[in-house]
Amino acid sequence: MDDLPKTPSLDARLDNWASANRGSYDPADADLIEEAWRRLATRQRDLLRMVYLWRAGREVICRRLGIPRHPWCRFELELSSAKQSLARLLVKQA
Repeated sequence: MDDLPKTPSLDARLDNWASANRGSYDPADADLIEEAWRRLATRQRDLLRMVYLWRAGREVICRRLGIPRHPWCRFELELSSAKQSLARLLVKQA
């Protein structure tokens, strides 16, 4: 029915990028993510690094980046903003 190839979600692509040092991954896509990630603002880079590469918990990330821990949605908003910025950079790259 649908013959279009499914593009992986941004979360899946970020997981692939984080797996570059851990095992099997798609190096071409990881390189695209890495290139766009390097162009993000420092705070957004740090947030994505802690979430995907370090696999740090929300409490640790909030403490290190000075994000208020309550309400919990502040962390989610920061993470969503970083992902949206990354997605915009990826679109510009293509």
